Amino acid sequence: MRIRRQEGYLLQKIGNTYHLLPYGQKIADQKRGMELNETALVLWEALEQPQTMEELAAKTAAYYEIPEGGQEELAKDIAAFVQELIAFGAVRRELGCPVGTCEGRLEIAGLEIAVYGAKGCIPKQLGAFRSADDNSGKKMPDLTLELAERMPESHQNGTLLIRNKDLTVCTWEEGYVLRFDALENIYEIWMKEDGSYARIYYRRPMKEEEQDSLFLAIRPVFLFLAQRKGMFALHSASLLYLEKAWLFSGPSGMGKSTHTALWKKLFNTPYLNGDLNLIGKEGNHFWVYGIPWCGTSEIFTTEKKELGGIILLEKAAVEEIVSLKKEQKTLRVMQRMISPPWTAELMVKNLKFAEAIAEEKPVYFLRCTKNDTAAEVMHQKITDDEKKVQEAGR
Repeated sequence: MRIRRQEGYLLQKIGNTYHLLPYGQKIADQKRGMELNETALVLWEALEQPQTMEELAAKTAAYYEIPEGGQEELAKDIAAFVQELIAFGAVRRELGCPVGTCEGRLEIAGLEIAVYGAKGCIPKQLGAFRSADDNSGKKMPDLTLELAERMPESHQNGTLLIRNKDLTVCTWEEGYVLRFDALENIYEIWMKEDGSYARIYYRRPMKEEEQDSLFLAIRPVFLFLAQRKGMFALHSASLLYLEKAWLFSGPSGMGKSTHTALWKKLFNTPYLNGDLNLIGKEGNHFWVYGIPWCGTSEIFTTEKKELGGIILLEKAAVEEIVSLKKEQKTLRVMQRMISPPWTAELMVKNLKFAEAIAEEKPVYFLRCTKNDTAAEVMHQKITDDEKKVQEAGR
């Protein structure tokens, strides 16, 4: 475990005594000053750079020239003082070393997630994605997720990237801080810059409407990691036709659920996901991966299917399939993505992936009604185009 200083504390000598004095956010967090004795001062100065507990003990032992026989007791004293500093908010555990044992492993879209936290902490919605072998600790997970059932000892601010009614994202020295104003029992998420580790501070759900909060809070962490691994999320409903996944996307209220329901009624096509689809590319093929997040539809799959194409929907008085230029397809697909666009770099990643889809897969633009004819027109178009693809490949 590595320990590092928190920002917001100033070391000042007042008379003959040294004090750690809070400022800025730490004052807002109602932190008070702490008087430091000589040993505490030595430890604080050693923490100018992040240290492990062993390194702190070794440096303190060297400073006081303590023989090896007395170092075990010294290590206990240092550990106790570090816990005081953590509770005080002046230092923190670096991200990367979870507390406790692994409560289970998940596998979502081929990504391994190790979850640490209190017994039963894994949201029930993730049950279908639990690894068959929860003790598969021999493999390094893609994401270590620490679920800390408490308030953070201190809040992190950093540089603001985005803020809306649902989510605030800031950068800080270890990566990102996420806050959810709409989820009252989720305090903060601290996430490493590469997405490999995240600590979610939360309160155990007390009310029925809070039951889904932790599940929802995990989603942006997962989508950030997926983006770094080359997989991108599209706000869309999907179904299976001709052994491929077809994604129907449009702004809220545009009718994607209605349209896929028409396909189910008329052509008995199985649903895949009711609200969100994750797309990636393996070799020469695009795939749609099963994920648990599906809005309020409760429709999802654990399987992956080859991407057939994307159908962009717009309400109209009559059914019409409109031809789009490649740049129009790229822009419209990118605008329907919900993979994090927090920085220019992340936005460019979204754009390049949307461009690759527009170049290699069918992207249709359907002006449609809520009538059966809307599904029939689109179904016929896809059927004809897929037949041409098969004939060309012979």
